[in-house]
Amino acid sequence: MTAPLVPDAQLRVVGLTPTAQRRAVLALLVGRSRPLTAQEVHTELTRTVRHIGLTTVYRALHSLADAGLLHSFDLDGQRAYRHCGTAPHQHLICTCCETVTECPPEIVTSWLTELHQHTGFTPHPDRLDLRGVCATCAGT
Repeated sequence: MTAPLVPDAQLRVVGLTPTAQRRAVLALLVGRSRPLTAQEVHTELTRTVRHIGLTTVYRALHSLADAGLLHSFDLDGQRAYRHCGTAPHQHLICTCCETVTECPPEIVTSWLTELHQHTGFTPHPDRLDLRGVCATCAGT
């Protein structure tokens, strides 16, 4: 059994060798709304990939995140990973179901400008994680 192939070009464009392990990890995370921890990735991959060690999963996650193909999140004290789009965006993280939604930056641009005007603080608009409760969990 092999993992679904992720185009080698996606890995090569960020300077990574498209190994079977990186392909498998990336393929598993593409399209997921909830970030997964290394242990969760390992558990899911061991169901489909003949042999992949937990250390290999950690290495693949770190290299994919360092290359910008994955974003990492701190969820309840654990690092979790999610594949995100390449366009600038912010993350809306539900504290109930841990779903991450990408929010286009133009929605928060005026708020960031107002924040800077009032405090002098300049946040990095390329990475802003807002925690709260999603509409599904709020029952709206």
